[in-house]
Amino acid sequence: MNHLALPLPAPQAPLTTLRCQALAALLDRMAVQDGRTLGSPAPVDPAAALARTAAAAGLTGPAEPSEDEAVRYVPTSAARERVGAEQDGTWPQSTASRHRKALRRTPGAVFTFPVEDPDAAGAALTVFTTDWSPTPAGCAVAVHPGHPLSHGLPAGHTSSFTGRYCRHPLTGDLLPVWTASWVAPEFGTGAVLVNPGHDATDLAFAREVGLPVRFALTPPDREEGPEHWPLPPVAGGGRAVRTGATDGLDATAAQAEYLRLAAAHGLADKHTDIGTGAFAVAAFASDGPHTVHWDGARRTVSDTGPAAPVRISSLPILAAAEPAVRQADLCVVAPSAAAESHLLALRLLLAEPHLGPSPQQAPDVLLVGPVAGQADNLAPDVLELAVLTGADPGETLSLKAQQAETAQRFLRTHAEIVESARETAGEADEATLKAAAHIKTALRQRNIKHAFTQLYRLQKSLAKSQSPLSGSLTVYEALAHVLTGLPGRRPEGRLTGAWQLA
Repeated sequence: MNHLALPLPAPQAPLTTLRCQALAALLDRMAVQDGRTLGSPAPVDPAAALARTAAAAGLTGPAEPSEDEAVRYVPTSAARERVGAEQDGTWPQSTASRHRKALRRTPGAVFTFPVEDPDAAGAALTVFTTDWSPTPAGCAVAVHPGHPLSHGLPAGHTSSFTGRYCRHPLTGDLLPVWTASWVAPEFGTGAVLVNPGHDATDLAFAREVGLPVRFALTPPDREEGPEHWPLPPVAGGGRAVRTGATDGLDATAAQAEYLRLAAAHGLADKHTDIGTGAFAVAAFASDGPHTVHWDGARRTVSDTGPAAPVRISSLPILAAAEPAVRQADLCVVAPSAAAESHLLALRLLLAEPHLGPSPQQAPDVLLVGPVAGQADNLAPDVLELAVLTGADPGETLSLKAQQAETAQRFLRTHAEIVESARETAGEADEATLKAAAHIKTALRQRNIKHAFTQLYRLQKSLAKSQSPLSGSLTVYEALAHVLTGLPGRRPEGRLTGAWQLA
């Protein structure tokens, strides 16, 4: 299995992003020296990865793309439930705990509305709801623009009739299926029962498009007669009316009875919705390096229909849609602040059942602390070495002049050692081998700062020697290459051998 270290970005924090990239590169170099093969570091084709994600899970975005607006990934219920039940491998405890707290669990029920479609026998809409006591008065079902039963929304419109109907699971009535911009694809199933008599948002929608307003609940103390007819919306309990055998039951008892009746026909079940929200996976950018076809009516990526080409820049988490990445021995290097955003999105993508084989085990995760301080006027190589070695990965790094000066001295001395011809033939001495073993152990334990401190001491010792042993120099160059990425003058094969023997 190929090794792959995947760095995730820290939005608005370029130094933290650089730190993640530097640590991921270190892990890759160490894997190569250990004889492992590197996998692909990024999606080969982000446009294809977006299309694959749109087909297997869901993508959403604006009707009219504009600069810096996001394309968002909407996790399927299958992925959300798999992550919520922690059935996607054993993630590091600290990460799993943070994800556990980030997931919103909402108890309710799912009702099934069979779709009247002669060309799609057995088709059905599922609707999640937290209060189904007024369900018999529902007069329509609304879906989000990218829903499979939607044709999208015409430009300038916030709603549109799909031309489809579904059966009410309690009454058997035919209900029209509408597309509405206010339906959130990331909540529940992306479809809602429109109940104007008992919900203010639904009432506004019904008056906008001309739906009937019915009642299934009225206040318990309502008197009879037209002068006491209820005014919509009636919310917050009451008693059942015009519902047949359930008339007169209070809202709680009516709700239990509706669930029992629908469940008896396989059309309802209790359900706890696991909410995650939607996650940015790309951004529209006029100078973006990739092109996708954007269907503004359905607000998603599409390779068919009236889709316009737009430029985008993708985020590294999109790599989880690539089969090669899903099958790699994955290590994710993520900013600690992004654990509940980018890292959670990556975890959900890996858990998507229709994106291809899911990883057999959870990835290794390295959470990285933020970088504070000034980096003005520092050369790129000095800056990268300072953010890599100034503190251990999980710690906050306060970048100071002393760390930059240490990095500069290390780089300068390394160049002098590599360019110098001063050496004596011979195997590495005992002190060098002992230091190398200590440094390798620290690197494997990800004590990067300590490993660098020990390497810096070894470097100074070799630099002071009038004629260091060639074997000691080879070991040093191998360690320096793995830790910092710096080249040596010896061939790569010799460095790999020295690393493995050290």
